[in-house]
Amino acid sequence: MMSARRIALLMACMVLALAVLLAACPGSAPTTSLADRPQNVELTILGFITGTTFQMRADAIAEAIRLEYPDWTVNSIAPGGESQLVSKRLAGEGELFLTPYVRQLEIETQASLHPEIDYDKATAYNLVAPTAPQYIHFLALGKTGLTSIRDIVDQRYPFTVGVGPGGSRTQLEDILEYYGTSLADAEKWGAKQEFVVVTSPDGVEALQSGRIDTGISWSGLPCPPYMGVTFDLTILPIDDPGLVETLKAIGYYEATIPAGTYPFLTEDVPTVASRSHLAVRPEISEDIVYYVVKAVFNQKDLLIAAQADFIDQLTPEAVAASVAISQVTGIEFHPGALKYYRELGWID
Repeated sequence: MMSARRIALLMACMVLALAVLLAACPGSAPTTSLADRPQNVELTILGFITGTTFQMRADAIAEAIRLEYPDWTVNSIAPGGESQLVSKRLAGEGELFLTPYVRQLEIETQASLHPEIDYDKATAYNLVAPTAPQYIHFLALGKTGLTSIRDIVDQRYPFTVGVGPGGSRTQLEDILEYYGTSLADAEKWGAKQEFVVVTSPDGVEALQSGRIDTGISWSGLPCPPYMGVTFDLTILPIDDPGLVETLKAIGYYEATIPAGTYPFLTEDVPTVASRSHLAVRPEISEDIVYYVVKAVFNQKDLLIAAQADFIDQLTPEAVAASVAISQVTGIEFHPGALKYYRELGWID
């Protein structure tokens, strides 16, 4: 297994490579004339945490817009985590951001922390473009003997679960509730929780050391910290039809983590995934959002070179699928984005 130091070095090298790529990428001349668009626009894109794939996507999108419209001032910043991202959105410090997970889960997680405001209204956003799939990874050490999430409840297994303090903990609560229990009930039979982002190097170390024996979080495929894992680990399937339908109702879709994605994964694992999107405050003008989307697709070769996930997301099929899901969840695409997609004939 790669050490945390090697993983940190790898992430630093990825950031450096992105910086070199964006500075030297050929064929990135502006393709939209000055007279056809808004001028001297200032935008800030909120990413997530420095060195993460989320932040690299935010940085790449900012560079794509700058290359397309040299007179625009476009910054990308790393808030430093979920709570900091929410704080900056509440303060109106960014026009655009990348959604970390489905909106309903965000509201469920965060609204109670801000009882003095209408959280839903204060953090409202429209979707702009799909940027990456986020697969639920429900991990368990082999020594647990667990083969399904239902096993945890049926066996009253005294797990020690790694969760983040925000959305992943709420998601675990929702899954346990589906199976007729809760974290509070599980603690009565000896279960514990530890706040650790499981899809990080810290999460790998927590599992390998036995400090936790299960964990839940989201990631693209593959999740880099797990690429070198060879200890006895498994990913529990999310394939219960009722649970899948429950999760689909809030914006997930059925997905598969293929065998061989990680050294320890010898069979395909069914799960669910959601799409991370570039999102925008609803009050941003239609013209600005239209040209943001145009820049993203005009410069998509640069984006794909920076983050391979873009290759399957910046397509007519992914856009149409995202628009269809948005009609189920009620989280709408911005009119400026829809105008661009309709012009291309990708949606009705």
